[in-house]
Amino acid sequence: MKAKDFLNAMQVMDEFTELVSCVYPDKYKIVCMKHGIDERDAMDMYSYLQKMKSGEYWRVSNKPKDYIERVLAMANEAYSLYTNNSLILDMANFGDNLTRILVIFEKESKRTQQEFDLKEEGTYVAIAELISSGYSVVSVIRQSDSIDSKNFVGEKRDKNQSRIPIYDGDVMLCFVKKPEFWSTDCYDCGLYICEEGSYHKLLYTPNKGYVRHGEPDTDEDFELNIEENSFTDYIMTLGQSFYKLGNIHAGIGFLVEKHNNDK
Repeated sequence: MKAKDFLNAMQVMDEFTELVSCVYPDKYKIVCMKHGIDERDAMDMYSYLQKMKSGEYWRVSNKPKDYIERVLAMANEAYSLYTNNSLILDMANFGDNLTRILVIFEKESKRTQQEFDLKEEGTYVAIAELISSGYSVVSVIRQSDSIDSKNFVGEKRDKNQSRIPIYDGDVMLCFVKKPEFWSTDCYDCGLYICEEGSYHKLLYTPNKGYVRHGEPDTDEDFELNIEENSFTDYIMTLGQSFYKLGNIHAGIGFLVEKHNNDK
């Protein structure tokens, strides 16, 4: 081999070492099990991978080529899982119960949003699979609060869900279902936004909506710091219900008033 060939080989092995150093056994196991490889075989493959990283290159000759390729393919996928989720891990808010994130994806100029729980092992695989299928991550939004679901109107994860996660940028509509019985509660109805650790009330301008100079228009005289049950205790009234309209990090179009010729 020429000196240049040795140098290229050394560079490849350096890249290999860096890749394997970022592949942790739990992530490697998750990827293997997704491909139908049981836990014991997955850990044997991971052990073999680590031995190759430590310089035992002669082991390559002791296994069939397709086995080595599979070991490396699982490592490469696990590495992608690590890199795709590194931003999400950095953004994670590991409060007592605030482990959920809202991820906004974009594909072919269309945006979609999906909630994930960082306590669930499958979260990282699910996000990686969305990215590998062509979605790009526009924004990762941490959970800021949770609200009692008793007066929530909207889709729940399950019928026993007791708390509704609230993310930075979420806009909630507070309304009275039966104004004839709760007329005094109508005064506090309207749109509220969770932003930078506080709740703010949005102001409405006829023919424009709730936007001013391209930003949500908030009432400067109303600001409520997020504390336990603050939304329920200080914004919600007995006769009110609430509904999540959307999140401004996915776009503020839902806050702009639509005219007949815009529909």
